[in-house]
Order: sequence, then structure tokens, then C-alpha cells
Amino acid sequence: MKYIYFDFDGTLANSFELGMEIAQELAPKYGFNNVDFSKVNYYRGLSSQELIKEFKVPLYKIPILAPIFKYELFKRIDDLKPYENIPEVLKILSEKYFIGILTSNTVENVKHFLKNHNLQEYISEIRSELHIFGKHNSLKRIISRKKIDKKDFVYVGDETRDIEATKKAKITSIAVSWGFNSEEILLKFSPDYIAHQPTDILHFVDKIFSE
Repeated sequence: MKYIYFDFDGTLANSFELGMEIAQELAPKYGFNNVDFSKVNYYRGLSSQELIKEFKVPLYKIPILAPIFKYELFKRIDDLKPYENIPEVLKILSEKYFIGILTSNTVENVKHFLKNHNLQEYISEIRSELHIFGKHNSLKRIISRKKIDKKDFVYVGDETRDIEATKKAKITSIAVSWGFNSEEILLKFSPDYIAHQPTDILHFVDKIFSE
């Protein structure tokens, strides 16, 4: 069995603009820097750690803010759409591979999204990692629990922290350029592959799993 796990926000779901809107609403109440929509391209060029510094979010506040942010997203989950061609790509991949989702979002949010867009049949597992920099631990647990050979496991994500997680877990990474982080900053973190459109993932995984 070959395994492909996807990040959710920015990889499957086009939540970038909605996330920025929620952050803008929460900023005055929780004391971090407001979102400047004229600087979106600048934000996309920052690593995950740099972005936290940019908005001056104290690390101790992240565990407080994360569930609030996810709840606000849940209230607007019906507005969330998949990126173009993602449904077709998931359908094709699910015919050959085990497809999972590992996300910093909630399982509930992901399930609602999948149901809204008739995608649930393509996804065999959804796992949530509460710590935004803890995905490597979740990846290691998945691999250990399922007794997966690391060469048979690929993780697909849109942020620099996703690439960092795959390196710590010693698995193959596919970074996508249509999500939160720009291609330029993603390349600085040296993913194994970078997809410019969802159909690129089909070619990459076939190549990875044929080697």
C-alpha cells in the first residue's frame, strides 16, 4: 500500500482569503498586528515562524487563538471551496493509493468541507495535529502505527512548516505553490517536489512510487 497525506488549508481548501479576514477580525481583541491586505504578497513570502513574528503573536497565545480561529472558520465552512481540479485529483489518486489528511484544523471542519463537496469517499483518514509545529510527530505516529515503509509515504502541503515536518519525519514532500506560501519561499526550504497545479501531483506520486 502506498500512502499520500494532504494538508488541508491552502492545499485542498482555498481558505487563504477567509483566513486573512478572520485574522483581521481577531487582531484588535487579542492584541496582535492587524492584517494589511495590501501586503498579501509580502505575507506569502514569509516562513511560518517569520509570519508569527510579523504579526507579533506571543507564542503563549497560539494555543488560545488556534481553537478560536478554527471555530470562526467552522461558522463559515459553507463558504470554503476546494481549489480547481482538486476533486478530480483526489478521485484519481484514491483509485490507486491510500489518501489521508493531516491538518492543524479540526477533524470536524474537514468533515463538513468534504461532505459539502462530495469528497468524503476519497479520504480514508483525517487526523488533526493541535500544535502548529507538531506535524512531524503526527507523521511519525502514522508511519509507526500503520507500519509504513517511509519510501511509500508522501505528504503534500502549502507551507514551509509542512516541508520542515517532512524533513524531520524523513519522508518525501510535495509543496504546492497555490496555497499560503509563495513558490520562492517554499523553494528555500527545499521540498522534494513543487506542484504548480493540482494535476502535477498525479505525475509526481506516480514517479515517486515507481522508483
